[in-house]
Amino acid sequence: MGRIETDLKLSCLVHDLNNVFQTLTEAADLLSTDPQWAGLAAAIVRSVERGRNLTQSIHTTEENPAPFEEILGDSIAFVEDSLIAGRGPRIEFECDVEKGIELRRNWAWERVLINLFSNAVRAMPEGGKIRVGAHRREHEIEIHVADEGPGIPTAMLPQMFEPHVSSWDSARGSGLGLHIVRTIVTEDGGEVTASNRPGGRGAEFTIIVPAVEDARPAHA
Repeated sequence: MGRIETDLKLSCLVHDLNNVFQTLTEAADLLSTDPQWAGLAAAIVRSVERGRNLTQSIHTTEENPAPFEEILGDSIAFVEDSLIAGRGPRIEFECDVEKGIELRRNWAWERVLINLFSNAVRAMPEGGKIRVGAHRREHEIEIHVADEGPGIPTAMLPQMFEPHVSSWDSARGSGLGLHIVRTIVTEDGGEVTASNRPGGRGAEFTIIVPAVEDARPAHA
């Protein structure tokens, strides 16, 4: 009975979220009729579509593997849309990605990158550059995300991935973003670490995860 109740709650949650998405879509349609707000309307529509895909994934036990370049492109687009909507700082992305890399789950890994990118944006309120690298290392994939912010307080480094831990004011975030990152990475048999770049040039997150053909979920 408990499983049925849980499934029903999830179905009701998805239903209610879809109603919210529909309202946002209708508002975006109205905005799009004014050329001044057409860009913002398009950003809202793209965000709604991502929200629908994420809620749909709640019912999906397996996601499809996807090229890292595709996941990265969608994640960057999401962050750029959020900056348009919130009139955020000017952020540039510098990417050095080896071709042919695949990750096990498309939507899960998009959440990983979006959370890391959002963290980097908050660290650079005046704008800056986010550097992303991804390369094969024998049977593993190594991913780096670095920013040009002030870095992470040394005392916080050991607990950065714990839930509700944040170096930002609590009003600016829930402190769950990096916990979500670690959870998804470890589910795919990988690990993630945080460090400060040499010379106080920002923070860097490093992910090591098995290549798709060698990946084994942590619960298997």
